[in-house]
Amino acid sequence: MKKLKGLDALADLHRAMGGESANLPTDEEAAADVQGPGVLYVSRDKKARKGKEVTLVEGFDEDQHADLAIETARALKSHCGVGGGWKGGMILLQGDHRDRAAQWLSDKGYTVKHKGG
Repeated sequence: MKKLKGLDALADLHRAMGGESANLPTDEEAAADVQGPGVLYVSRDKKARKGKEVTLVEGFDEDQHADLAIETARALKSHCGVGGGWKGGMILLQGDHRDRAAQWLSDKGYTVKHKGG
């Protein structure tokens, strides 16, 4: 007897009980359809900002993830209680909030890496 995983097993059970065959995606196809960036990089920067620190979250593709990045920026600004925005594929938060932002993003399911010192 062949051991099935995930949706394949459920589809076979459905067919065995007299149901129509469905075109369900396999586990690999479902994993490939995941929306969002692969890895987000959190860093601190103060260049060309008159000495003021900002936290940068990089890794969003401007074309594919613009709406996701804007919503994430709003929620992250609210969580940290600071201002900021989204520009050029990066989320900017006013001040040094690297640890807090990285923790919040990883809690939301993103893969986060720290960049810089």
